[in-house]
Amino acid sequence: MALLPRALRPSVLIRRKAIYAGLLGGSGFWRVVAVFVFGQGTIKKFFGKNPEVIDAASMGSGRYMQLTTTKPLSRRAKKKLRKAGVAMPTLKEERALAELWASSQRRAS
Repeated sequence: MALLPRALRPSVLIRRKAIYAGLLGGSGFWRVVAVFVFGQGTIKKFFGKNPEVIDAASMGSGRYMQLTTTKPLSRRAKKKLRKAGVAMPTLKEERALAELWASSQRRAS
């Protein structure tokens, strides 16, 4: 299936109409649409899923390690992993792996 040119995509047309008719024009309806369309990203940024700190450990003088996730998995992504047969590590298992890694780094230095 061929993609529409960017200028003809519905999302681009709606954004353009919201800017010209709502923000720069006088239409109240398109102003509400503009707030919804452009405010959605801001709302996700503040209230969406954020990276979470799994563990923070001191590894000696002046050395510090913090283990974080990049982004928590969504329900849909977890479901796909379960169907594929991949076991998700628990927080306890993540901490144990971090301790193993930290002890191997201490032995290496």
